[in-house]
Amino acid sequence: MKYPFLRASALCVLTLLAANALPLNAADAPVKIDLKYSFGPQAVPGYTQVKPEDSYTIERGYGYDLSSTATVVDRGGGDPLKAGFAKGADGQPFFFSVKLAPGVYDVKVTLGDSKGESTTTVKSETRRLMVEEAHTATGDQTTREFLTHVRIPQIPDAKPGQDIVKMKPRENALSWIFLSYADKKIMTTMELDWDEKLTLEFSNSHAALCTVEITQPEKPITVYLVGDSTMTDQNMEPWGAWGMQFPRWFKPPVVIANYAESGESAASFFGELRWPKLMSEVHEGDYILIQFGINDRTLSNAQVHQYFERFISEARAKGAIPVLVTSQNLRSGFWGPDGKGQQTLGGYPYAMWEVATQQKTGYIDLNVMSTSLYEAFGQARMPELFTPHAATATAPASRDSTHHSDFGSYELAKCVVQACIDSKLPFAQYVVDDWKTFDPKHPDAIDDFKLPMDPQFDPDVGPNGRPTVPTPIAGHPGQMAEPRLAAPAPVRGGRGPAQAPATAPAVVPATSAATN
Repeated sequence: MKYPFLRASALCVLTLLAANALPLNAADAPVKIDLKYSFGPQAVPGYTQVKPEDSYTIERGYGYDLSSTATVVDRGGGDPLKAGFAKGADGQPFFFSVKLAPGVYDVKVTLGDSKGESTTTVKSETRRLMVEEAHTATGDQTTREFLTHVRIPQIPDAKPGQDIVKMKPRENALSWIFLSYADKKIMTTMELDWDEKLTLEFSNSHAALCTVEITQPEKPITVYLVGDSTMTDQNMEPWGAWGMQFPRWFKPPVVIANYAESGESAASFFGELRWPKLMSEVHEGDYILIQFGINDRTLSNAQVHQYFERFISEARAKGAIPVLVTSQNLRSGFWGPDGKGQQTLGGYPYAMWEVATQQKTGYIDLNVMSTSLYEAFGQARMPELFTPHAATATAPASRDSTHHSDFGSYELAKCVVQACIDSKLPFAQYVVDDWKTFDPKHPDAIDDFKLPMDPQFDPDVGPNGRPTVPTPIAGHPGQMAEPRLAAPAPVRGGRGPAQAPATAPAVVPATSAATN
């Protein structure tokens, strides 16, 4: 797919960002974030009332986004907090965005319908699952709380040429995105993980949004994810990755910051400055889960050791806790002649185990757990764990060999959560209250999976035809990333910005022929 490059002035964008950013100097007084929005028909004291016509613009600083529309349901009564709610037009998902500086935020959403049942699923940024099927009985409301992470590509206090992540075109340009509720129109949007705002998505059979409150947590515990496309926040359906499902299973003070990106290897993660970006904000007591292997299979055993020893040493220098995670197996070549699953990544998982053992650091063997998971579904249904490709004029319907469906990534995320618990990683004590022990040999039933699909879909693998005329989103800031522009200071719940990144040289050439 080709993407239009619609550029805006980066300097203008950064100027607008600064209006809602924290001070750049530690001596400046901190800015307290305490934002409250109501979505019902009546104004609520202390809240900003969001009306259906309030579309997001940088100037407004909040509003409905991605050309989604919402309607207000008026239930009446004397309590304005229960007088009504917003729902997606025609039952479709809808998006609400707030302009925010990069950092960690505590989000509380109040959901419910005073005259009916409601079921709402909440995601943040690029399809990160935060709340799954929050159900309320008639007349009830529920408030769900989660922490989420906002970032931009600039690296504070870095040298010119090393001060911005070297993002791929699909990340930092206005890219085509197809929205199922917009009559197959192409919208243009920067990847939500890197833009100037926090975006929340509300969906499910009867979504009912009453209020959103955004504050800063005092002492968040950040769990960073470092890896490739099997871990990243995938931009469009039907692509899934376990990192985007992982936040669903943790409650405050834990926040998941997913820095994984498609096509990455251990080498390119350094070369594209993604690791220095992460190091610029990591704090003592944070965790870094590091998973590579699919795009690294040409590396020698010595190179594997060098890269992961660097990850570990630099993380520890900041007081963070590194945890190595082996990559899940591929579908292609998984089934052996004896009908059992076999290793598809060669000696790479074993090399990671060697590094973890020698360095005495955390280690999660997702590779082994994926073997048990795939075998549990058997040869007939195991393909359903992988991304479906729709039939075309030249090719029949098929399944991807590397990337997972929403269900497959959901199950793999539960594997990692259980491994964190079994490994007694301290942050795992903050799993959500409805967590149940997960055994990959006895996974969830595919037919019972109910997570609603997102409205963003990839026409190259989905069932819909491709439109021909892109329609820009009015008021969108455009391309954000330009070299040598300072970034707003990150928000860390009062802890201030992190120290400058370590400057250890790359141990082997920081380039990659990554493809996934």
